[in-house]
This record gives sequence, structure tokens and C-alpha cells, in this order.
Amino acid sequence: MTVRAPFAFAASALLGLFALACSSSGAPPAAAPDGTPAPAASASPSSAAAAPGQPAVTPPRGQASGPEGHDADLAFAHVEALAREPRVAGTPAELRAVQYLEAQLASYGCEVERMPFTFENDPFRVGEVRLGGRAIEALTMAGSPGGTVEAPAVEVGLADDAGIAGRDLSGRIAVAERGVLNFGTKYENVAAAGAVGLIVVNNRPGPFSGNLTMAARFPVVSVAQEEGAAILEAARAGSVIAIQAPPTVGATQAYNVIARPPGSAGCSIIVGGHFDTVPGAPGANDNASGTANVLELARAFALGGPKPGLCFALFGAEESGLHGSKALVERLRAAGQLPRYMVNLDVTGIGRRVEVIGDTPAAARAIELANAAGIEAVPSQLPPNSGSDHMSFADAGVEVVFFTSGDFSTIHSPQDVAAAIDRGILDRVGDAAYLLIRDLLREVD
Repeated sequence: MTVRAPFAFAASALLGLFALACSSSGAPPAAAPDGTPAPAASASPSSAAAAPGQPAVTPPRGQASGPEGHDADLAFAHVEALAREPRVAGTPAELRAVQYLEAQLASYGCEVERMPFTFENDPFRVGEVRLGGRAIEALTMAGSPGGTVEAPAVEVGLADDAGIAGRDLSGRIAVAERGVLNFGTKYENVAAAGAVGLIVVNNRPGPFSGNLTMAARFPVVSVAQEEGAAILEAARAGSVIAIQAPPTVGATQAYNVIARPPGSAGCSIIVGGHFDTVPGAPGANDNASGTANVLELARAFALGGPKPGLCFALFGAEESGLHGSKALVERLRAAGQLPRYMVNLDVTGIGRRVEVIGDTPAAARAIELANAAGIEAVPSQLPPNSGSDHMSFADAGVEVVFFTSGDFSTIHSPQDVAAAIDRGILDRVGDAAYLLIRDLLREVD
């Protein structure tokens, strides 16, 4: 969910995945974003990695299998797989999530296309520090160039005279602690000693962003205190580490992933939710929960063969300003293929009851169908200064319905973890969305 009021960083970014309901049967489990298997009933082999700007490798297609209707255990397995790391737009972690989602959608029988798009004024320039086989999220400081550097690391304390202690840092990546000196002075001190990179570890919990107030010659990044402990330990041992930093100017590239059943026409209904996060947030509730419910609904409706007119979209760069859903809406509008309905799922894993947002007949119908099935559902509205992907469609004249579980207490924080997700409400939101989609399909047939 996008929050427009200031928070730990700023607004966030969104990437769009867009899929049509496809056909049905089983396939091997897809890899989770960090490479471990996901315990899903209808997964497929993960797609091969593609670097940003390179053609995507189409995952093998399978067929959906598993229980009828929405299943809580299968949805929760997706939450666990996705929420192992933040998924900020324009980062390697985002791309790993894209590959996971593509593989899941392909496993239901969809033909998958990844559509790149770009957006300007990205508030989150997020890279990585690579330590052995581990990827640690890092924020590029303003004034730092982009690039990749790999070298032995050395700890330099506060990057002051005492920390550097007259050492020659030529060909080394300096690892400093935040505090006392400003970031520009830390950079100047290690650069004068010959360093080729600088990592600043936070001196309090969580990540932070910084400004050098000058143009640096090599990458300078910041990391959270929690992950930074391992980097400091590696620097004390002189281990080789790598910095991968995006530039702090220019456009950010993200992707729409489009999946169609063979011979599919346009979409009358699009069911979607964003999968990106803000920096430092694993994003289990915001919005691995909504993404998981979209995937599980795609599987459920793929049973028994394609459902013409029913499409599924998973959006990126939502946290930066709804960029993924905007890109998809612009493409559909230009082609004269806007859907009749858009069903959005965002923050669906913590709460007491199903909340339905939307001043539309379809939203009223969603509440009526859920309550008739014994699922408590009430009308609701977004918190002030916040938004979600349904707004891109509503602005284009599409009738929208937004399902949420209504508890935003952990979003955009390190506490937004899979362990906090309530499978009961995750399932009830998914069931309520299933009832509405099934009803809308009768109308658009």
C-alpha cells in the first residue's frame, strides 16, 4: 500500500505482473526468491535468471491442480516464499520476485510475457552488498555513482583518523559505522586513503538513507544495523565483499509480466495486487498477502480450463506511486482493451474481518455475497494519504473493488513478517474475492 505522508524513507515503487486465468494440472515446486523451494501445490520450475534489460526466459508451462476454491495453506506458502526479503522496485530482489511469480503463473498453463517499463523520480535507489552467497539490501547515498565493486573489506570505525589509523586502503572497501562525522567527510577520509568503496552501517535499528552533498568517485551505500553486523565481522576478517549500487539519477526500470491462456482475447475482469515493498520491509502483509491471494485465485480459477475474460495482475512499483498499474492501464487504454472490472487485493493478512473499499455496485455486491456465505464483510475506506492500484483503474473509468483486512500496523516496517500473518483472515479475504469473481464471471460471459 502506498503511503503518501512522510515515513522512514518516502513514497515507494511498484512493478506490475499481469496474468490471464489459464489451464489446469500439476508441476514441480517453483523456487522461492532466495532459491529455496516453495511448498506450493501447483508450482513450476523457476524461470532462469535474466539481468535487467535482458530478455526474460519464459518458464515452462504446466497445468493447475489442487483443491477447489481458494486454499489458505497454498496462499500462505506464497507469503512465506515472497517475504524472505524486501522487494523494492528496480532491485535484484525485485527481479527474483518477478521470476518466482512468473513461474507460478506459468505453472497454471499461462503463456508468460515480461513487459519492461520505466519511471522517473524513484525515491528508493536500492542495491545490494554481497557477502558470500548472501545478498544484503543497501541504499545508495545521494551523490554516489552507480556501479559494482568487489574487493577485500576493512573496518574503519567511524572513518575518522582513529578508525583509519594511517592505513593504506588502496583496493579495499571500507566499512564504517554511522555517527559523529557527516557522510561526506567519511567518504573523503576513506577516499584519501585509497578505498574503492564505502559501506556505512547504521548505529540504530533499521535502514537509513544518506546524502554525501558532493559527487563521489566510487559507490557509497548504507545498510541496516541488523544486517550490518555481519558486514562488520567480515571486514574485521578482511573478507572479500561486493557492492552493487544503482545510480541516484535517471529512470528506474521495472516490469509488467503478462500471462495469457492460448488464444485468449481481452480481459473483462482483472484481479490484481502489488508485490513490491519499501526498503527494509519484508512486506508479508504489504503486500505478499495480497499477492499470495491473487496467485491462489489464479490457480483456483484455472482448474477445469481457461476462464475467458478473467485476468490476473501482480504490480510492481506501487510503493513509488502506482507506476506498474499506471503502465498497464495506459497500455490497455491505448489498445482499447480496458476491463469492465478491477478487483484489488492489498494488505490482506492481518485483521478481524474482510473490509471492502469502493463506491461501486460491485463493491456492494462483494459485501452481500460474503455475508451470505457467513464471512463478515463491511464497507471501508483507505487511511488518509494512502493509495493502492485500484486507483489507476478507477481513474480510467473502470469499476473497482478493493479487498483488505484493514490492519496497517506493521506495514512499511521490519516487523511486517510472515510469522505475523493470520491464515484465517488471509483465507476469508481470498474466499470473499473468490465469491465475487465467480459472480462477475457469470455477468461477463
